[in-house]
Amino acid sequence: MRELGSEFWISDEQLVPVSEREGLFVLSGRTAIDLILQDILKHQPVKNVYMPAYCCYSMLAPFLRMNVKVDFYDMFFDGNLKYEIDADKDADILYVSNYFGYENTLPEDVIRHFKAKGSIILYDRTHSYLMEDEQVAFDYAFVSLRKWMGVATGAAIEGLDAVDLSACPYAEVKIQAMKAKYRYLNGDLSVEKVAFLEAFARFGKLLESDYRNYGMDNLSYALLKSQNLERMRSQRSANAAYLHENLRFDFLGELSGKSCPLFVPVICASNAEREKLRKVLLGTQIYCPVHWPKNSMITSKMKVNQLFDCELSLLCDQRYGLEEMAFIVKKIKETN
Repeated sequence: MRELGSEFWISDEQLVPVSEREGLFVLSGRTAIDLILQDILKHQPVKNVYMPAYCCYSMLAPFLRMNVKVDFYDMFFDGNLKYEIDADKDADILYVSNYFGYENTLPEDVIRHFKAKGSIILYDRTHSYLMEDEQVAFDYAFVSLRKWMGVATGAAIEGLDAVDLSACPYAEVKIQAMKAKYRYLNGDLSVEKVAFLEAFARFGKLLESDYRNYGMDNLSYALLKSQNLERMRSQRSANAAYLHENLRFDFLGELSGKSCPLFVPVICASNAEREKLRKVLLGTQIYCPVHWPKNSMITSKMKVNQLFDCELSLLCDQRYGLEEMAFIVKKIKETN
């Protein structure tokens, strides 16, 4: 069994260039947040954003860079995902997400309440990109496309008119790393794994500080337009259903006909149990990530620590089928 998970790859097949773009496509999710915030600030001052404590630091960075105060609403797992949201909170921006593409992880009543109070609703659709029949009353929304498929860069924005964008000067670093990984996985002995892993890391480091006003690269846009999104949705749903049916875990969400998971998130009994399971999977080259590394703004008293410490994201993406899901299930059951 070859390695499963981690970064997507790009084959060397030739793609027909797409000359005109429909919509606004930018470098990354944090680029999208930054551009949305720039647009809001053209029309009104922004003192604070009220956002979920269960998040990646990359989601915070654009706000902190522009001196917007970040206020968290706490979160925890108790059979399903629970929120502790202060309905009386004054929030210039309410930031919401539908976690992992499961239908029951978005507090829609809270969205309506804050919208009625005059808050701007910023919807992070990254996890729910392929959910069906979504109806969220947002002012702005974005999705980080590179979390879902083999594109080097890319995020799409809704609610924002066209803006001037520059070409990202380091996108080629990621493109070449993805192509090298493809050759490596297909038996090219001239490719050294450490070289493309270092290139992926270099791209990530550059993205941390240099993300403003860049567009999605042309190859990634052509790859996006070549995707079969319906196949992607059906394969992910089938893979996730297999994991739900064959594993006994506390799952973060419940699958429905509308769900299309980004990953299958499970909540382990403790951090020690999570790390034990993760180590076993790594030993068989199954790379299941955790969401997310805990950032320094999370205090020890917050209930969200449970999610940061105990969550593990099982693979379910369209690169794989039920054979790979059965292998994952087998290895997990061997740890019990």
